[in-house]
Amino acid sequence: MADIDIVMRYDVEPPDLWEAGATGEEDISFAAFSLAHAACGEDVLEVRIGEHTLLEWCMACSVMQIFGLREM
Repeated sequence: MADIDIVMRYDVEPPDLWEAGATGEEDISFAAFSLAHAACGEDVLEVRIGEHTLLEWCMACSVMQIFGLREM
């Protein structure tokens, strides 16, 4: 029998968003897009465009949005 106690341990503390630096509008809009299209499943395509830019395309809803365009 496998020892599942070791496998089942996870750090479930929620991250401190202020400490993580997730305070910008783009962080919240990405989360909102992800939650709004979670039911679309495999119809959501994610493409990395450069180091700090991400394109999300929901083919089921015909919606495309770009995240992470920040001035460095």
